[in-house]
Amino acid sequence: MPSASDVTHLLRRTEFVARPERVAELTALASIGAAVDNVLAVPSNPPSLDPDPAPLPYQPSEHAQRIVKVTNTWLDRMAHDSPRPLQEKIALFWHGHFVSDDAKAGNTATLAEQLDLYRRTGLGSLRQLAIAMATTVAMLRYLDNNQNFSDAPNQNFGRELMELFLLGVGNYTEDDVEASTRAWTGHTVTDHADNTGTYKWVPGRHDHYPKDFLGVTINAGDDVQDHGAEVIETILGSGVVPAGALINRGRPTRQVAAEFLSRELWHFFAGTEPSNAVLATLRDAALGADFALKPWLRALLTHSEFYSNAVRRGLVRAPVDYLVALLSAAGLRASVANPFWLQEGMGQRLLFPPNVSGWGHNGYYVSASAFAQRAAVARYVAHYVLADYWLG
Repeated sequence: MPSASDVTHLLRRTEFVARPERVAELTALASIGAAVDNVLAVPSNPPSLDPDPAPLPYQPSEHAQRIVKVTNTWLDRMAHDSPRPLQEKIALFWHGHFVSDDAKAGNTATLAEQLDLYRRTGLGSLRQLAIAMATTVAMLRYLDNNQNFSDAPNQNFGRELMELFLLGVGNYTEDDVEASTRAWTGHTVTDHADNTGTYKWVPGRHDHYPKDFLGVTINAGDDVQDHGAEVIETILGSGVVPAGALINRGRPTRQVAAEFLSRELWHFFAGTEPSNAVLATLRDAALGADFALKPWLRALLTHSEFYSNAVRRGLVRAPVDYLVALLSAAGLRASVANPFWLQEGMGQRLLFPPNVSGWGHNGYYVSASAFAQRAAVARYVAHYVLADYWLG
């Protein structure tokens, strides 16, 4: 059976807090692997973070109300309502990796749609998740691919897909950026009066010619609407880092992508810099599973180094994790306490990542002002917990 210490550590990193009933449940299992499998058994169709059938009219005050409502609903899912909070934790990872923010998404409903995608499929196939993410209204607007036309290409998405999302800096050339950009032309948004928007494919705006990308000829087929998806398929498939790249020249891009994302996952869940042995294990798990996230993450959560003293002590709790732990410990719902306006001072505001690089980890959250704000948040939560006592 797994030790209570190991289970507590596992739950703190995957379910935000180690609830006593969950610790008891998982320590009764046969092994830490069985405990990890239990944590990974997330629901297939969680309720939406934005369940209202009709969005509020797009006016500043109504928009602000929707932002607060969706944020509080998500915090309550993390702290109280999800039977497997890893579902929300992995969505938080993707929210900070495949980044969009509410300001540029144009309407909270469009960003909530993207977050719901991460919650439903965040432990599924990376390939399918990345392809679906690329044509969400929030992403099309955030990285301007809705303005990417064959006669006026916009490189924002085509570049960041490689640089920050799948490969990392230096593993491609400018020619690959141009090919990726042109492969993604034609995907845009039909704007609605309430500023929600829907995805739209415009064939006349697409560059339908074959392209050389990471050593492979892509876009030679007739399914032109899938030409952009071929970029992701190539990165995770038969692509090769070109001779003109800065690093990893000649390596299969699928290996580079597996290492890049393994490092990101390790930073998020473990907090330390992964050793060469950890990185090799996670890379091989990703490749062996053809980039299916669940077995990939299982390899991370069952690795012996994940339970080392260095990892147990190596992660500064992110502000969202800290806030969720406070709400859970106090038995207080975000929809009651409404701590929305206290997030930014701690350094992490849901629905508003700081830029396309997302949030950092550990030292990124450490400053005198940020920790003063954490103390203020704790006092704020304590006020609600003690209010009935003092008023009674």
